[in-house]
Amino acid sequence: MQLLSYALSSLVLATSFSTASPSNLSQNITACARAASQLSCSDTKNPVDPTSFGTCCYNGALKPGFKESGLVLATQFYDAKPSTGPNDSTTIHGLWPDYCDGTYPQYCTADSGIPTYTGAQIASLIKQYSPKTYDYMTVYYKDISGNDASFWEHEWNKHGTCFTTLRSYCVAPRNGANQTVSALVGYFEEIVQRFQKLPTFDWLKEAGIVPSTTKTYKLTAIQEALEKKFGATPYIGCSGASKANLDEFWYFYHTYGPIIGGYYVPTPSTTNSSCAAEVSYLPK
Repeated sequence: MQLLSYALSSLVLATSFSTASPSNLSQNITACARAASQLSCSDTKNPVDPTSFGTCCYNGALKPGFKESGLVLATQFYDAKPSTGPNDSTTIHGLWPDYCDGTYPQYCTADSGIPTYTGAQIASLIKQYSPKTYDYMTVYYKDISGNDASFWEHEWNKHGTCFTTLRSYCVAPRNGANQTVSALVGYFEEIVQRFQKLPTFDWLKEAGIVPSTTKTYKLTAIQEALEKKFGATPYIGCSGASKANLDEFWYFYHTYGPIIGGYYVPTPSTTNSSCAAEVSYLPK
């Protein structure tokens, strides 16, 4: 499998460069291979050992006794008031590790050892090591208040630090960046790639669901249109006092392999929609 090849090659490189990783390369590769071949959240009786190197190749538990963070969410905004991002697209929210039961960890540096960054540092590092990703983010990864870098800081520090596969010794150095920076940059590259594979605005348009100041849509019609394209029902969020203004989409996955370059399997939302039965989809 391509994802297994990626995971193993990354592991070999990471182990070669890292002083923090375990010394037994053969044992680590075996643990990684076994973990990468297991779908997250699929085997609660035989979870990947959180003390093993297998968690470099599997989005598992950060520590013994912790729950497995194997439910991955690719999330998007649709902000019409105030208008945010391109008129014909949703915008990026993030990529989150949830527990298999739908609850979630947050701000995990103390348990994961993954460092936090300021927004200015994140913007500078992505611009330096992945300029195309940075350019894309300035258009599609927008903060509703206009402070994009602060938003990126929030997403990394709250969610990125909770993925076991983003520990520095799990990620190969590349493009001149060290392992720690490569994990950060790779995370945001993966966020962008997930977003590009989930063209929510276009999927709804194909189903005849387009922004309007006068027309409303049944929530079930929106759910069915997105499920048809995605392969599972996403979470759909709405704002306003009556919860009738469409404004958010969460796509749920289980995964094989690491968060960067892994294989994502669509799975139904664990969270019920917050929307009314009939909703508005306002133009930006």
